[in-house]
Amino acid sequence: MTKVIKDRIAEVSLARIDEPKNIVRKEISNDGITELAQSISEIGLLQPILLRADGERFEVIAGHRRFLAHKLLGLKNIKAIIRVLSDQEAAVLRATENLARVDLTPIEEASIFKDLFESHGLSLEQIGARVGKTPTLVKRRIDLLRMPPQLQKVLHAKQISIGVAEELWPITDIASLDYYLSFALDGGCTVAVARQWCKDWRDQVRRQSTDVVEGGGILSPFEPRPVYVSCDLCTGPMEIGQETVLRLCPVCTKTIKEHM
Repeated sequence: MTKVIKDRIAEVSLARIDEPKNIVRKEISNDGITELAQSISEIGLLQPILLRADGERFEVIAGHRRFLAHKLLGLKNIKAIIRVLSDQEAAVLRATENLARVDLTPIEEASIFKDLFESHGLSLEQIGARVGKTPTLVKRRIDLLRMPPQLQKVLHAKQISIGVAEELWPITDIASLDYYLSFALDGGCTVAVARQWCKDWRDQVRRQSTDVVEGGGILSPFEPRPVYVSCDLCTGPMEIGQETVLRLCPVCTKTIKEHM
């Protein structure tokens, strides 16, 4: 008969606890830890952290922020659930907790899935089943980590959407990508507009492969090109310079949008 090892709850010394071995999250807000510490100091710890025994020490599996808040408060012990876990079980539990956070960025989510896939041998189907996602979405998130660094950076900062980043990704020329990305950051960008930008870039590349300027040189990649922004009403792409400016009060603006 298989012996069932039950969880045990104990007050554990913070000095015997180590932070997670594989911290996938890019950053933890100091302000968030301070607010959590303030809450714990006022009403106490509502939920024990989850630890796994590692020899004479313990590793944080869930509750990393609660652990950091206790350290910030200068507390000596913390209430914890101690569980026997394999590396894979620990990784899945840690991933589940992190994925439940509302402030998780797309790049952090992608890093969690990649860690489960590459470091712990889970298939896309297994990851999806454990975290409530489709295998296709899991693969799509992992693919974000193949994007150029500048796209990953703005995705991590939540300055553009995943859809916009995916539409801009085929732009392989770094200067052109930065050019369009600057417009996306300054004026906002919809998926439709990003798709139009990518089409414009591809058209330009095709022209450069056949067109020759006077003197035999290839057309400059920095030649003037159309720039599109989102229409405020239909959100479709609109070339800058073709827009119509109307001065409307909020009531009239709402009326127009309701009748579109």
